[in-house]
Amino acid sequence: MKEVVPEKIIEESGKIDWDGWVLLVATLTLIASVIIPFAQKKYEEFRTKRNFQYYLKKQIGLVLNLLTSVKLEYIEPSVKNEPQKEFLLIKDYITKLKLDFKEHKNSVQPRVIFMLLMNVQKLCQYSFQLRQTISTINLQSISDKTLEHGRELSKQELNKIYGLTLIYESFLSISSFHDKFGEIQSIKRIIEGNLWVGLSVEKDLLTNQNRLNDDLLVLNDNENSLEELQNIILILNQETKKYFDFDKLQAKRKKGSS
Repeated sequence: MKEVVPEKIIEESGKIDWDGWVLLVATLTLIASVIIPFAQKKYEEFRTKRNFQYYLKKQIGLVLNLLTSVKLEYIEPSVKNEPQKEFLLIKDYITKLKLDFKEHKNSVQPRVIFMLLMNVQKLCQYSFQLRQTISTINLQSISDKTLEHGRELSKQELNKIYGLTLIYESFLSISSFHDKFGEIQSIKRIIEGNLWVGLSVEKDLLTNQNRLNDDLLVLNDNENSLEELQNIILILNQETKKYFDFDKLQAKRKKGSS
C-alpha cells in the first residue's frame, strides 16, 4: 500500500481579512447613525438659540442706542446771563437734576426757576422718546418666542429676558403716569400728531414772575412723581446695559486702547 503524505497548506501573506473590515464598517455605520442625527440636532438648537439672541439684541438694541448715544443739553440753574451748558448722558443728567432740584426747589430767582423747569421738561421729553422706542418693540412677540425657545436657553438667560421685558412694560406705565408736568405753562410742549417734537418759550417769560412761581409750585407739588420718573429711567438704563454687558465691554475697549 502506498503511504499518503498530507499536503502542507501555505497561507498567502497578502490575503485581506474581509471579516474584520466588514465589522469595522458596520461599527462605523452604527456610530454614524447615532452621532450624525445627534450632532444635527445640537447644531439646529445652537442655530435657533443664536438666531433668537440676534433677534432679541436687535430689538432691545434700539433702546440701548438711545440710552448710550443720545446726550441731553443740561443748563446749570444760575442767575448768570450766560449759564454753563453741557451735554450729558441720561445717568449723569439725572444725577445733576436731582442735586439742583434739591438746592433750588424753593428759589425766587426767575432765571434759576426757568432753567430748572427747562431741565425737567427735557427729561420728560426724553422719557417720551424712550416710550416711543419701546412701543416699536413687540414685547408680546419676545415673550412668545422666549417660551417657544425656552428649552434652548439657560435658566439665567430666561431670567434676564423675562426680567428685562417686565421692566420695559413697567416703564411704559410708570413713566407715563408720573409725567405730571404737561401743565407747566412757562415752557410748553409742542405736540404734532401725538408726537412730542419740541418746546416753546414765551419771549417775555423772565419778566413774568407769577407764572414762573406757579410752575415751580407744580414741580414741588409733584416732587414724588419727579423722583419716580427719574428712578424708573435709571433702572431701565441699568438693566438694559446689564443685558448687553455694556459697561464690561466698554471697560475692555478702554483697556485695550490704552
